[in-house]
This record gives sequence, structure tokens and C-alpha cells, in this order.
Amino acid sequence: MAGGKRNVLIFDEIQSLENIYVDKERELLHEFLNFCVRLTKETHLSHVVLLSSNTIFINKIYNNAKLKVTSKFYKIDHLSFNVVKEWLNDEGFSSDDIDLIYDYLGGSIAHIQKLMRKLDRKEKSLKELLDEMVQFAWSEVNLFLEYSKKIDREEKKYFYEIIQDILNKGYYIKTKDDDKIISVIEKFCEIEILFFEPSNNRVYANSRVYEKAFERFIK
Repeated sequence: MAGGKRNVLIFDEIQSLENIYVDKERELLHEFLNFCVRLTKETHLSHVVLLSSNTIFINKIYNNAKLKVTSKFYKIDHLSFNVVKEWLNDEGFSSDDIDLIYDYLGGSIAHIQKLMRKLDRKEKSLKELLDEMVQFAWSEVNLFLEYSKKIDREEKKYFYEIIQDILNKGYYIKTKDDDKIISVIEKFCEIEILFFEPSNNRVYANSRVYEKAFERFIK
């Protein structure tokens, strides 16, 4: 530290360290987390920020005995409607178009930017492109659900239960410790279709476009 300032180390997508071993007995991720605890709690040399898009993985390390008392979980969410409105208004979109985009894509920066790139090519109308993006999301979910051979019949039933709650309430809350439910949540979070928030045990669609796709499944 210099001048009273503390270093901040940021590690992104740390789930890539999972299932890698230094030797037969020592897992690299475990050793790395011990290193982070030493940097922060024991020596006070630095803050450490661990980032991952895999929230099931985050939940596993967040509940690690050492990290539970030395760390905080922060959810980096999509943009709010007001921020999206200001952004798209500056890009020249009308209020009606902004409302339509937010209804289909929410505040997902990646999806909105993808839409804008497609609009620049002027091949299809805004509504056609949005419907196309929802159809693609539906196909992505359907392929995993029906053809990946990773979801059995009972898990499929729980998947529909989860997405029905998401559509009705905005989220599904994990109150049961049923292995099948946990398995479904983990599998769909790993491919970033669902999002699990460790701090409140709630499961959400990973973005608004998947909610729109879920509507098609329920219909």
C-alpha cells in the first residue's frame, strides 16, 4: 500500500479454475481461495473481487466456510428502464420503440447491442428482429430441454414449474431441497438461461428475452 491506498485485484470468470488440480490432493481453486483469504483477512494487503457469470459456481464458493464470513455477494444486474430509455433516446429511438425493445430484451446490454447491429443492416423491421431473437432464445432452451439428453422427464416437469413461477411472480424461490429441482436449476444456470441469486435463493430468467421464450413454452 502507498499513500493509504489499498490494492484491488479483480479476477473474472474464475469458474475456469474448477476441477483443476495442483497435484492429486490439492485443488487449484481451493488453493486460490485460500490465497485470497490470506491477502484480505489475514495480511490486509488487498481487496479481491471475484467475478463469474455462473451463479451456481458463485453460490458454491460464497458458502465456503472461509469466504462466508469474509466476503459479500454483489449482483451485477441488467440496466434499469430509465437508463435504457436515456441510452436509446440518444441513439434516436422513439418512445414506442424503446418500450417495445425493453419489453423484449429488458436491460441486457449484450442483447440490445446485438439488436442495434442488426438494425444497422436494415434487413428487417424492429418487431421482426425482436421476434427473431425470442425465437432463437426459444430454440436454445428447447434444444437443451428436448435433445441434449441432459434433462430427464421428471426434471422437465420441474423446469415447467420453475418457469411458470418466473412468469407469474418474476422469480422462483428454491424452498425444496429436492435433488431434481437443484439439478434443473444448476443445469440451466450453467448455460446461462436461468440465474440463481445466492443471497435470497431466488431463480430468475437470465435475461428478459428468455422470459419471452418461456411464455411460448407455457402457451
